[in-house]
Amino acid sequence: MGSAVLGVLSPAHADSAVAKGDAQRAADVTASVLPNARFVLAGFGLANSWRVDRHPRFMADITGDGRADIVGFGDTEVQTAVARGDGTFALAGGTAGLGYGNGWRVGRHPRFVTDVTGDGRADIIAIGDDGVYTAISRGDGTFGPAQFALNAFGANTRLPSEFFTGDVNGDGRTDLIGISDRRVDIALAQGNGGFAAPILATTEFTTVISTFSNFRVVDVTGDGRAEILAVKFDTSAHIVSASPRNDGTYAASRRAQTNATSAFQLMDAVTDVTGDGRADIVAFGQIEPQSYVAVSNGDGTFADFRVASNDFGAGAGWRGDRPEFVADITGDRRGDIVGFGTDGVWTANALGNGTFGTPQRVVTDLGFNQGWRNAQHPRLVADITGDGRADLIGFGQAGVYTAVALGDGSFG
Repeated sequence: MGSAVLGVLSPAHADSAVAKGDAQRAADVTASVLPNARFVLAGFGLANSWRVDRHPRFMADITGDGRADIVGFGDTEVQTAVARGDGTFALAGGTAGLGYGNGWRVGRHPRFVTDVTGDGRADIIAIGDDGVYTAISRGDGTFGPAQFALNAFGANTRLPSEFFTGDVNGDGRTDLIGISDRRVDIALAQGNGGFAAPILATTEFTTVISTFSNFRVVDVTGDGRAEILAVKFDTSAHIVSASPRNDGTYAASRRAQTNATSAFQLMDAVTDVTGDGRADIVAFGQIEPQSYVAVSNGDGTFADFRVASNDFGAGAGWRGDRPEFVADITGDRRGDIVGFGTDGVWTANALGNGTFGTPQRVVTDLGFNQGWRNAQHPRLVADITGDGRADLIGFGQAGVYTAVALGDGSFG
């Protein structure tokens, strides 16, 4: 990991280039020397004893300066590193507890880093055995001590089988949503780090008998309140949406999309790819090489899925240790495709109409051939410079690597 590679076809990359199709093969052949990710911090990596199955790592703005910082749940404390604005980080400090050595386990104890107070700085939500804890950002890259915030949703007693976060009432604070068998419960953020007692938001959804799956909680109308999306299985798989009411409850779901099928992955990403402030649905082909987009209509429904790119589906080799993201890497408020592939990082810029431009290889590191594996090396996409463009962050063997977005879909 971390060695420079020329951006031309080599025997090691030939098979992957063929699998990716003519457009990507041509882009790879004509590429000049491409940048490599930069090693920026000796920490948070596998050599520093950070493990995916024990130590969740997040990128979130915890200082309010518009730059995403590192938040890692270590063995005995939460450790942070503040973005400097140039693609590097400065270690900031730690908050005791909420780590593996304190009894917190991946899978059993969900942890989130998001703004629960409405001050523009991301805080910690941690769901423990006995209930919900929060740790509030101090604004300097550290958090206050973890405080017990809600006597509900605990792992020892909770009903929810899945947890999500999102602003369901439009007050700028992140609320906590628990989805379980035949009910959705919501705890509204109070602004002081605490949550109100959960309220029953809807009794429609059911997870135990698998009538619904693939949940998302995201604003698809542009009104600042998050809808619930799910894949419903009856005569066929299709997407439904439920819209929030002002009191934090949800209206009955309705069919949101007409031509979704089980032939490809549904809702791999729900984010704005057109720039209108409403989240759209992006699906990467489960069998096919293509990717698909269903554009939001603004009322909780979506246009039909259509081919948005002839690449990035599993049929083009994107599977397993080749994760994909949709994030704005150009600063035009449209989500672009970013794929950590076999031979490095590939991107496709959003064109504004629900489709994407020609894929291009932009970084010769952070890929499968460079030794990156999902089970050992998390790779994330977030704006760490504050310029409105998402950058690349890799937690590698030795520590943290980054590549900064240049604004045209490439990185330096």
